[in-house]
Amino acid sequence: MANHPLKEKGELYQDIPDETYEANLISREQVWQLYFDGAARTSSTVRVIAGVGVVFISPQNHILLRVVSLTEPCSNNVVEYNALLVGLDIAKHLGVKYLEAYGDSQLIVNQMKGEYEVRNEDLIPYRTAAIALADSFEGFYIDHIPRIKNTYADTLASLEATLALPESTTQ
Repeated sequence: MANHPLKEKGELYQDIPDETYEANLISREQVWQLYFDGAARTSSTVRVIAGVGVVFISPQNHILLRVVSLTEPCSNNVVEYNALLVGLDIAKHLGVKYLEAYGDSQLIVNQMKGEYEVRNEDLIPYRTAAIALADSFEGFYIDHIPRIKNTYADTLASLEATLALPESTTQ
């Protein structure tokens, strides 16, 4: 511009607003984190036992752990979706408004993001339910993390699947 100065004068506009517009001004003090994982095991009776582990980290860094046993045999991907659904449902009941979800299943995370299409007919109702729950939050973010960064949820899910009692066992 110094090499090509304008000969005429330009007008200085004074009506440019000096207001700050809201653009993702959610403070970290409002955002909860959810780590989810599912594990399926086959017992000696060839019955699939599945466990779900979810770990919540509150904005104040409080940790809340939950495990759930699934009563119906299901695939690994269905178990992963169930882990996400359990986490979303608990978050909703806790009154969470802003949630970041992290899982080590690249398929589930990318299907939730819309980057992968759902080709398995069995997974469609799970994704639909998860999207509906995710949309009920004021802010929702989901991302894939390596298994090594999801060790707490992975351990909970594996432990639950291992400790789940077979149907014929009484305690």
